Amino acid sequence: MSYKSFYLFLIFALGYIFFGVESYIPVGRIGHSSILIGNKIYYFGGITDVGVSLNDVFYLDLSQPFNVANPPWIKITDIPFGSSWASVALDSSNNTEVYLFGGIMFDVNIQKDSFKSFVYKFNINSLSWNIPTVSGIAPSRRIEMKAISDNSGKIYIFGGAANFLVGAPTRTFFSDMITFDIADSSWSINTAVNGRATYSATLLSNAFGISGGLLALTGGFFVYRWINIKKREKDHAPGFFGSNDDDHASIPGTPTDDNLSSY
Repeated sequence: MSYKSFYLFLIFALGYIFFGVESYIPVGRIGHSSILIGNKIYYFGGITDVGVSLNDVFYLDLSQPFNVANPPWIKITDIPFGSSWASVALDSSNNTEVYLFGGIMFDVNIQKDSFKSFVYKFNINSLSWNIPTVSGIAPSRRIEMKAISDNSGKIYIFGGAANFLVGAPTRTFFSDMITFDIADSSWSINTAVNGRATYSATLLSNAFGISGGLLALTGGFFVYRWINIKKREKDHAPGFFGSNDDDHASIPGTPTDDNLSSY
């Protein structure tokens, strides 16, 4: 082998070791969280089919063509705990900080509860995790809810459920609307409608549109509107979905209307 060939081989080998030529291959999972930031979809944790909590963070770059049978996943870091049935939302003011709310938080080494905070903050540039200091009464632990951020620096979380994995003695559905103010780093909680979990949620022009899910009472679709922080109204269409329409998706119509399509 010539010296030139040797050095080319060495450069390739070092690039493989330090930069990773092959993409990450995540194990199958459910209960993970995901969010679109720019051209990348980021995935957080999840749980395997045998109940093992996962703590990996990886993304898929949508700006490049890829084979759907073998997507080029890229792992970037780990969550400080195994996270499943949580929800994530982006700080739209900087597009670099992601907030992870609730869910099951397990120590991945012993698969035991390791809850410390209802909210964690993740920076996609520094890949750092921390627990923000938040004023107000923290929400009760819960799973299977959705967090949505708006352009005013607020994140909204509706309902969710709790079970023995998050310290609840019995299966419980929450009916509150939680507001997390990013700028003030504060909680506020308001009573909403019937408790619901595993629903789909979409931010409309002036509303938090929710459809399907598992409910304490009946199925349906409703739009949770806000005129200001103290005045709210709800439009409920019972029977639009059955009571078992959980774990599906919804998308808004146009940016200026409040139409919602659910699948």
